[in-house]
Amino acid sequence: MPQGAPEPGARRRVLRTRPETPDYRFDGPSLDKYGFRSEPTGEEAETGPQVRITALLDHQPIEFVTTCPRREVYEECLRTAGFSEVTWVPLEVSDAGVRAFGADFWADFLANPPLEMLRCRA
Repeated sequence: MPQGAPEPGARRRVLRTRPETPDYRFDGPSLDKYGFRSEPTGEEAETGPQVRITALLDHQPIEFVTTCPRREVYEECLRTAGFSEVTWVPLEVSDAGVRAFGADFWADFLANPPLEMLRCRA
């Protein structure tokens, strides 16, 4: 097996931001109450749109600009690296999260999900 190649049967999970997916809306419900904000910069890289992400920390917000690769970029890279069974999985709010904060708190998050999970197997 080549050095750095995934072990056969290995599973990987990736949590990623979703601003490049068709169902994410920058003009949708605010995500500030969840502690972050995503804003388009208007710039596009070869792999996807550039986005300004701000972590809304109590002392001082932290802001950075990143490129959010499109789904096909992730899928092609993972397949090239020896992974298969690439599956995109929407995030769900756990029962514990609903009990702790209430369903109303999560309504904006679920109406315009800012994150999604990716699963794959070697």
